[in-house]
Amino acid sequence: MNFLVMTALPLGIDGTKILLHMFNFLLLMVGLTLLLYKPVLKFIKNRQDSIKKQLDDNESTKKEAEEKMSEYQQKLVNAENEIEQMHAKALKSMTEEKEAIISNANLKAEEIYNKAKAETEYERDNAINNLQNEVADVAVKLAGNILDREINKEENLKLIDACIKEWIEE
Repeated sequence: MNFLVMTALPLGIDGTKILLHMFNFLLLMVGLTLLLYKPVLKFIKNRQDSIKKQLDDNESTKKEAEEKMSEYQQKLVNAENEIEQMHAKALKSMTEEKEAIISNANLKAEEIYNKAKAETEYERDNAINNLQNEVADVAVKLAGNILDREINKEENLKLIDACIKEWIEE
């Protein structure tokens, strides 16, 4: 090293200046390392920790949001099931009510039918009795007319036609 220090190099550079510059450079590097490198490393470490904490917070927030979403989806499914059950219950109730109304209507219709049938039978029996009475009256009149005079075949047919006409008109 002494050799370099003592000899003059071309371009006007000498060894002492080079050693001095190297010493200054080393001092500058040590100073910068102590003054800048450690604080920059500390700042970078703090920044990394801060970012890692934010990522962890974001991850936990994301998990909470997913849990809430899952919970709300479950509530939605439960609500849909409840709506479906209510719909089925309402449909069943409507069907039962419809069947009750139809059954009640059928009973009333049968009751009206039976009442009308009874009235018809009564009217028919009444009409038959009236008809029998009229036929008996006509037969009595006819017998009376026959007994009052002597009838030949032509007069008998005329009397029967007259009775039938009288019977139809009434």
